[in-house]
Amino acid sequence: MLPFILLIYQSLNALGNTVGAGIAFGLAALGAGIAIGGAGAAAAAAVAEHPERPEVRTFSLIIVALGEAVAIYGIVIAILILSHT
Repeated sequence: MLPFILLIYQSLNALGNTVGAGIAFGLAALGAGIAIGGAGAAAAAAVAEHPERPEVRTFSLIIVALGEAVAIYGIVIAILILSHT
């Protein structure tokens, strides 16, 4: 009976890790999408208003890249959750 209970525990633990990693990455991707959408729209408007200023384009790309970093952090957290035994 004890090995059967241990098997159930291990299966539920693996299920919890998988669901946790999926939720972590899903929410991070959702947040990154919202951030990139807002920053991308503002960046396009700023570049359209001031096409002669290259620093506006540079700052816009930096801000959009910071929004993309949120998704990368989500991937890292999901990998850490899945590698935990």
